[in-house]
Amino acid sequence: MVKPWAYLDTSAFLKLYVKEYGSERVKKITKENHVLSTAMLTVESFSALARRHQSGDIEDAAFARILNHLKNGAAAVETIRMTDDVLNLAGEITLRSAARTMDAVHIASALLFQNGAGITIIFITADKKQHNAALSEGLKSMYIGTAIPGSK
Repeated sequence: MVKPWAYLDTSAFLKLYVKEYGSERVKKITKENHVLSTAMLTVESFSALARRHQSGDIEDAAFARILNHLKNGAAAVETIRMTDDVLNLAGEITLRSAARTMDAVHIASALLFQNGAGITIIFITADKKQHNAALSEGLKSMYIGTAIPGSK
């Protein structure tokens, strides 16, 4: 049986390395699917982790350990390059939705992969606004959610 494809945005990808609401669900998804994301995944993940570390949410030893695991895990993710097609489509998405820049890059990357491969993929995110924008763009999207009502 051929595994289907799942696109992880950064909020979902980080749940593989930082235990939080939805982590087990994302781990299950990654075992059952081929995983892909934007080439910006590692940079955006580093930024999110660094902010948490700098705010004191993640201690030094845990930060170093998570960073090491994340680097290894990111190498196993199929990535979509940042091409003019991705950037142009992301720009269009920002004009017709509430998607922020990187959210639109994720959505555009997923759409271009899906359309190019001629298959349906599932878009995984813990960001409700991004989930809604992905649905509006015609992606099959799964909202993993957060534990805090009203949070991203």
